Amino acid sequence: MIVSSLFLDGARKLGKGARTRARLMDAAARLFARDGFEAASVNEITRVADVANGTFYVHFRDKDEIAVAVSFAVAQHVVRQLDAAMSDVDDAVERVSLATRRFVDLAISQPDWGRVLFRAVWLFPRLRDEVTAYLRADLERGVAQCAFRITIDDIVLDTIAAMSASALFGRLQGAFGLEAGSRMAELQLRMLGVDPERARDVAWRPIPLLSLELEPTDEQVARIT
Repeated sequence: MIVSSLFLDGARKLGKGARTRARLMDAAARLFARDGFEAASVNEITRVADVANGTFYVHFRDKDEIAVAVSFAVAQHVVRQLDAAMSDVDDAVERVSLATRRFVDLAISQPDWGRVLFRAVWLFPRLRDEVTAYLRADLERGVAQCAFRITIDDIVLDTIAAMSASALFGRLQGAFGLEAGSRMAELQLRMLGVDPERARDVAWRPIPLLSLELEPTDEQVARIT
C-alpha cells in the first residue's frame, strides 16, 4: 500500500521536531487507511515512523489526538479540492452530481485516502459537520435556483451525505461497480425533486477523473510545528 507523504513533504524545511511529528502523522495515515482507527496502535505507528515509543508522546497525547489531526487534514484537502474543481459550475444540479461522483471516484483515484476519509467522517462529528457544510451550500443553492423541490434540513443533509459515503464504501470494498457514483447521483437528484430525465442525463454524463494533489496548506504546515 502506498500513501503519499502528505505531512513530511510539507515539513522538510522545518526543524527536526516538526519533521518527526510529520513522520508520525504520515505513519498514522498509512495505518488508518489499511487497518482502521481501532486496529492501529501507538506501537505500530511509531514502528512505521521509525521513532521510539516515547517520542510519540512528545507530540501527541494519545492515538485519538493524532487520529483527529490526520483526519481533519485529509478531509480538508479532499473536500476543498472537490469544491475547487467545480469553481466554474453554478448549476446546483450539476454540482451535486459532480461532487457525489468524484467523491465516490476516490475509491479509484485515491483509495487509501478514501478509506481514511470514510472512517474519519463517521467517527468524528466535528469533521462530519465541516464536510457536510459544502453539501449544505449546494443544496441551498439548488433551492434558490428552483432546481430542488424539497425542504433542506438536517435529515435531508445527512441522508444525501450517507448515500455518498455508502457508495464510496461499496466501491472501496469492491461490492459496487464503476457505475456506483452515477447511480447514486441519479438517486440523490431524483430525491431532491429533479426531473427523472434530467437527473439521469446529468448523472451519467462522462466526466474526467479528478486527481487530487494532497499537499498541505500553509495553515496545516504551521500546525505541524
